[in-house]
Amino acid sequence: PMPCTLVFGQARNLPEAGGPDWQALNEDFSAAVAAALDGSGRRIVTMSLPNDRIDARATGLALLQRADESGCNTLIEATVFADVEQILVLRLRVYPLLPQLGGDGGIVGLRIGAPLFVSQRELALATLPRLRPELLATQMAGEYLQHDRR
Repeated sequence: PMPCTLVFGQARNLPEAGGPDWQALNEDFSAAVAAALDGSGRRIVTMSLPNDRIDARATGLALLQRADESGCNTLIEATVFADVEQILVLRLRVYPLLPQLGGDGGIVGLRIGAPLFVSQRELALATLPRLRPELLATQMAGEYLQHDRR
């Protein structure tokens, strides 16, 4: 089968009373990235995790397992978050998924390589109520598709 691209989204900011719904923002953003890539004829697999399960090691293992089971050779991390300076960040990072070799030289799974492409938008957090993450996601996915054709 045609290799797939795993589009992964996870909110980084924890929920706060009266604060933004980071989980919904991330789900909308990553779903729009996946839809734009799917529309270009790529085989897409999606995965998201709730923001109350931020554990880098467990997340990495789950990503690699899902990618391996699905036959994916590319990982796209799509995320929306506010940084420590209260800047709203929308980021799309694309990584190759490479064979992980065991002690005998045989392939035992996948590993994440260095980023191949990064697109990021930084906005004032005050713009969040007017933000349409699906529009920026489509634009950023388009930038990646242009880059990938080179």
